[in-house]
Amino acid sequence: MASIDKVTIRDVAVRAGVSITTVSHVLNEVPGKRVSADTRKRIREVADEMLYRPNRLAQGLRTQRSHTLGFVSDDIATTPYAGRMILGAQEAAAEVGSLLLLLSSGGDPDLEDREVQALIDRQVDGVVFAAMYHRIVTPPQRLNEVPAVLLDARSDSVTWSSVVPDEVGGSRAAVEEMLMNGHRRIAFFNNVDDIPATRGRLIGYRQALEVYGVPFDPALVLTVADPIEVGPQPKPAPFSYEAALDMLASDNRPTGIFC
Repeated sequence: MASIDKVTIRDVAVRAGVSITTVSHVLNEVPGKRVSADTRKRIREVADEMLYRPNRLAQGLRTQRSHTLGFVSDDIATTPYAGRMILGAQEAAAEVGSLLLLLSSGGDPDLEDREVQALIDRQVDGVVFAAMYHRIVTPPQRLNEVPAVLLDARSDSVTWSSVVPDEVGGSRAAVEEMLMNGHRRIAFFNNVDDIPATRGRLIGYRQALEVYGVPFDPALVLTVADPIEVGPQPKPAPFSYEAALDMLASDNRPTGIFC
């Protein structure tokens, strides 16, 4: 047997008693090739026994794929609130045999641009461009050079695919839960920023009230600053906690709060 670090596809083919082409088709899972199940099993077992590892660089040159994906975010990698976005991306990449390269710009557009370029230079198969919270973004121009999907963000341009939360449906479900439990005076603390989440959640809140025949009361809707600091400049403003205390201290206090 050849040494571990020198095992080639030819070595595997000789041990398995098949052609190099057959081994390549099986290990690269080339579709449409007629190779019996027994032969496929034997090839894989031999490759495992010999600790054969394909040359990913050579494969990439042939297939024009690197089996790596980039994940570029502003502050997601540094906050506990959105870690599941990264975990989900990693799991999805692993399902198709790819690795995820994680980069965080901290909201610095120059660094963000350099990170995207670095991923392109490494010939990633695609990039997930993620934002800390659902909003309209202008992706780096370099992202046009590689397949990309926006996560928790949208662009004004129709050329970008996006995966975003269902702000309307989520809001409606939350408020209907309180309505189903008998609450009729429900306050809504919304975000002060002009972002899709702000508008969508207000729509969902009003839809839920309408379904249950509860009149909309603008006095129960407060706009407060997000306590999460996003980007290089923190936003000094009262948080939802203080706003909640003020409303709950009023004479006509709500019985429930959607925040």
